[in-house]
Amino acid sequence: MRRPLLGAAVVALIMGGCATTGPGPAPAASPFNPTDVAWLQLVVPMTENALAAARLAPGHAASPAVRAAADAVAAPAERLLTRLKSTRDRAGLPAADVHSGHKMPGMVTAADLVALRTGSGAEFDRRLVALLRAHAAQLVVLAKGEQTSGGDAGTRELAGEVGAEGARQEQALTGLG
Repeated sequence: MRRPLLGAAVVALIMGGCATTGPGPAPAASPFNPTDVAWLQLVVPMTENALAAARLAPGHAASPAVRAAADAVAAPAERLLTRLKSTRDRAGLPAADVHSGHKMPGMVTAADLVALRTGSGAEFDRRLVALLRAHAAQLVVLAKGEQTSGGDAGTRELAGEVGAEGARQEQALTGLG
């Protein structure tokens, strides 16, 4: 009983911060349920934006440890992003970011990216680490919801990998910033 409620709560939290009308139903023959759709439509842009932030570290970070941690975040995120996009395409979802402009937990926003691009040194390090930590923590939360309530087995499996990567990223960022 607790697992379906957790999944429903995660989907409600995902969509609750949005002004969008929702992802719309998947085709009738699709193995993807609304949790799968919502998860993919959120985690793809979250990962894209966090990756864009991490890629700024070589030119802006003061600390070699922050640069190394950002690199440790970027490489696996690139691999997962390829798989996330492939799964999104398999679900027949558009590539458009339905969450664009929304302030959501763990989402590196366009404003965050502007601030990072114009920053450097210790302030950049602090801001980047905080954003990447929030992103990693939210990946773990969202992955649990997908694993609990997702309809597509492949997407649930991918969520397990995304959640494990989020936990690994949290570990890599511990003690920085």
